[in-house]
Amino acid sequence: MGLDMYLTGKKFIPTNWENPEANVKEDGFRVSERQLELGYWRKHPNLHGYIVQTFAEGVDECQNIELAADDLRAILAAIEYNVLPETDGFFFGNSDGSEKPEDLKIFTAALAWLEDKSDKTWRSVVYHASW
Repeated sequence: MGLDMYLTGKKFIPTNWENPEANVKEDGFRVSERQLELGYWRKHPNLHGYIVQTFAEGVDECQNIELAADDLRAILAAIEYNVLPETDGFFFGNSDGSEKPEDLKIFTAALAWLEDKSDKTWRSVVYHASW
């Protein structure tokens, strides 16, 4: 029990209409997207609170929260300048500040991944928590 937090990347694979046999398939079906684990945290309530308050209007129902590139930049700034709000919840644990280097690494990599247009695929980043 506790707060589990996921940052997921979705990479949408376009359909090859000119050569349908070239489409990526799995179990006989076309693969339309790939899901990547960009980040995972266990009991980092201050980061969770910032994301929910800033990008979900304070509604915390374990919903998916889509994050655009500017949102990731805002999260990076909040982490860098130590302005994540003190957040608590049932079995949420405590943020102690030691998470900062890993947070910066994860969100910097996620932003670079989201903005990478080299393969011309559409990408999205989603935050999701469960407890």
